[in-house]
Amino acid sequence: MKRDKKRGIRAGCICGLGLAAAAILFMCALDFWSPAHAQSEKNTQNSGSCVNVDLAQVETADLEEIIHSIGSIEAFQNVTIQPETNGVIESIHFKEGAKVEKGELLFTIEDAKIRAQLRARQAALEEAEANMENAGLVYQRRQRLYEQNAGTEEARDEARTRYQALTAQVKRLEAEIENIRETLEDTRIRAPFDGIVNEHRVDAGQVVDNKTVLTSIVKIDRLKITFTVPERYMQRVRTGQEIRVSVQAVPEKTFSGTVYFVDPQIAPATRSLKIKARMDNPDNLLRPGGFASVELISGIRKNVPVIPEEALIPTRSGYMVFTIENSRAKEREVKIGIRKPGIVEITKGLKKGETIVRAGHISLYEEAKVCPQ
Repeated sequence: MKRDKKRGIRAGCICGLGLAAAAILFMCALDFWSPAHAQSEKNTQNSGSCVNVDLAQVETADLEEIIHSIGSIEAFQNVTIQPETNGVIESIHFKEGAKVEKGELLFTIEDAKIRAQLRARQAALEEAEANMENAGLVYQRRQRLYEQNAGTEEARDEARTRYQALTAQVKRLEAEIENIRETLEDTRIRAPFDGIVNEHRVDAGQVVDNKTVLTSIVKIDRLKITFTVPERYMQRVRTGQEIRVSVQAVPEKTFSGTVYFVDPQIAPATRSLKIKARMDNPDNLLRPGGFASVELISGIRKNVPVIPEEALIPTRSGYMVFTIENSRAKEREVKIGIRKPGIVEITKGLKKGETIVRAGHISLYEEAKVCPQ
């Protein structure tokens, strides 16, 4: 009985000692994580060790103000080829999709009937000219007789009237012949400009009229691109500005162009402004009908402060950076402007020549001592 009692006393003492030790450890932990201890640790670090960081200088650069849009590529010239005279297609002189030069022969329409009409009118003209010449001689003779009082006024007037009638007939026949020659020329259908012809819409032997579509021709060595920008950019857009164009089909190349048209009014449905630009396409890498990404350069900001993009630290209210003063880190709120790949414009908070932390922010805090790498 006494032994059991002693064992209970010993167990109680051991248990009490364990609880006391746990309480001491808990108090030590609270002391370790207390603000005072944290400040003590920070002071210890400040007095000795430093944080490894990469540093950079605030520099200046010229930055382009760019408005982004999506545009549609169009042929600068695109016409439908139709005959100006009726007839039967005799020959087709081009291959589908081929390059042609201005004036190159594309189609021939049978012209035998037209040539026969031309010969008939030319013969009639020769006859009318001979009659006119003879009537002119008769008129001159009767005019002299009338002046010598040897002929009558009636005879003179009759000769003059016949001469005038034959003269009018000659002029009419000359006009008819000129018209037939134009019709004959219309049987030779030629390219109106340098370009690429589309597919044949007709075959040889087919009857056509002035409403028949024969083919089409497009000029693609020079293109235009149509795009829109929101109305808030209205005051920043004008003719003569440069654009850069990129397409998915040729991702490694950028094309340049110049704005030549700005719509004088905003589209009510979209509240946007239509813009057109010209661009060269000498290698025919682009084709009409495609979509393209457009960068409109609306202005250039000269000598603005810039820093590496990775130096920015997002905050709830915006951005900050760490500047370096006397080997100590200083928090600095900044305002940013244009962002480019790798750099960002600083509109407020930094000046050229100041030193900032490019990388190594994770371990930094206010007044931390830094060791540039």
